[in-house]
Amino acid sequence: MGSEKRARQKQNRQARIEEERRVAHRAKWRRRIITGLILAALLIVIFLVGNLLTGGGEAASTTTIPVITDTTAAPGAG
Repeated sequence: MGSEKRARQKQNRQARIEEERRVAHRAKWRRRIITGLILAALLIVIFLVGNLLTGGGEAASTTTIPVITDTTAAPGAG
């Protein structure tokens, strides 16, 4: 009878170890995802604050570059 009890103990221990591994694996991925989301949010906030402090793209949109069209032919091309 002792061997049956020992076999059950081994099975229960193995099942417990596998469950602990699954839980640890899920926790690791959850930590990675949360860390990634926090970093992405932080980068977006830094970008927006920098954009607001430097005036955004307003200066570029109001400044126009004059277009120069040269309709004269080069000397000697005629």
